Amino acid sequence: MTEAALQNIYLNNFHKNNNAKFVPFAGYNMPINYKHGIINEHIHVRTHAGLFDVSHMGQILISLTNENIHALEVYIPLDIKLLQFNKCHYSFILNSHGGVVDDIMLSKIKIEDEEFIYIVYNASRKKIVNTIFEKKILNYKIIQDRCLIALQGPDSFSVINSMLNLASSMKFLDIAILEYENTKVFISRSGYTGEDGFEISILDIIAENFVQKIIQNENTILCGLGCRDSLRMEAGLSLYGNELNEEINPIQAGLSWALDKSRLNDKNLNCFHVLSKEINTSQSIKKIGLSPVNKSMLRAKMTLHNENNKKIGKITSGCYSPILKKSIAIGYINKTLDMSEKLYVNIRDKLEEIQIEKIPFVKKNYKKGD
Repeated sequence: MTEAALQNIYLNNFHKNNNAKFVPFAGYNMPINYKHGIINEHIHVRTHAGLFDVSHMGQILISLTNENIHALEVYIPLDIKLLQFNKCHYSFILNSHGGVVDDIMLSKIKIEDEEFIYIVYNASRKKIVNTIFEKKILNYKIIQDRCLIALQGPDSFSVINSMLNLASSMKFLDIAILEYENTKVFISRSGYTGEDGFEISILDIIAENFVQKIIQNENTILCGLGCRDSLRMEAGLSLYGNELNEEINPIQAGLSWALDKSRLNDKNLNCFHVLSKEINTSQSIKKIGLSPVNKSMLRAKMTLHNENNKKIGKITSGCYSPILKKSIAIGYINKTLDMSEKLYVNIRDKLEEIQIEKIPFVKKNYKKGD
């Protein structure tokens, strides 16, 4: 896609003025890093706070009706009727054979006297997801007048609380509707880095003012997609298009915890027959963490091999970990592999030994309460 064909997020000029370096991502011109560089941004999120603009992602408000719940539950393996208000739920939009069309965050919220389902979904899947929504549900609004800002890191609460009066009891995956400059702000205690943090949906017209105030805090710097990727990898979080796609189901991806098990026997779920069988059988593939025995750099699409040079899997994501100071990777292997066997990666037609690591690579620091 040419640069002219890329879409700009609302705060594009703000990022230019802050010397962002841009890259194409999911059809958008997105900041990959700023003056501090990817590694320094990564470390700052782990130690203080980093601000990400993720306004390329999709957001939708859907009227909370029985008809819409029934339509959504054809694709989403949650019992939406039983979900509490003001809680975020990680889930999926699934195709008829259980493959992941997209992974999403879904919440039930109230705005004044109206009840909604609020969903955040991936930019790369907007077209196909919007098509599903447009065909299957009624009374919805695909949000196009809000920025989505992620503030991540151990100092994020103190930084954001100086601007928004957050409840001290707010914990991981809570979501609230707050007032800021006489407008409604959706704020969830969530993120994609493994750190404590917040995702804030705010009207475009006040977003730059809001972001400017946040970065005036000495503990906060602007961060781009570069360190967002290395942070999520250290935390062992899946990325759509890498660990997730329409041919991999959530059970194979090690995400069965995100399935509402009661829905696996619900004929309204388009793939219930596949998932109910899959969850009780041995998987053909397994998601694993990896690191090199030597100092090799592991990258996506590298193939994995056993001692006899038989291909048994592939790497789906790889990067340098600034915290562990070595290369790390996530991949899939044939689950029949004898775990006592040595494992190798093909790097420039040469097999190099690698080792399996526990996921996450770095401890998550979510604010989970007591």
